[in-house]
Amino acid sequence: MKDNIKILIADDNQLLRVVMKNFFLEVCSSSKILETGDLEQTYNTLKTGHLDFLLLDINMPTGDATPEVVKGILANYPSLRICMFSGNEKSKLEQIYLEAGAMGFIQKDEKMKKSLKDFIDKFLVN
Repeated sequence: MKDNIKILIADDNQLLRVVMKNFFLEVCSSSKILETGDLEQTYNTLKTGHLDFLLLDINMPTGDATPEVVKGILANYPSLRICMFSGNEKSKLEQIYLEAGAMGFIQKDEKMKKSLKDFIDKFLVN
């Protein structure tokens, strides 16, 4: 695992942010983890400095994270790795987000921790 990776968890559900933050602290304890609850806060946090990873909910207040949003974020932050995080149907949305530049799509379900661990092992290792 990379040392000192900077992670942003962008989700409007505070409980899910806590769960995901605790998960990240278990698997990469030296990480700096930031949280936002809506898309506007997410944009503002991205502007504050270099981040390595964005766990991005699709449906949030102040705007949804559409594939165009993902493309726009990556245009400004090309080294950022984005993983979509949603309760929406993965089979219907995953491909369009991957085509937009997201590195993965995690379904909010009972398998989400394993899916996120697999993503981390694949994309955030040294």
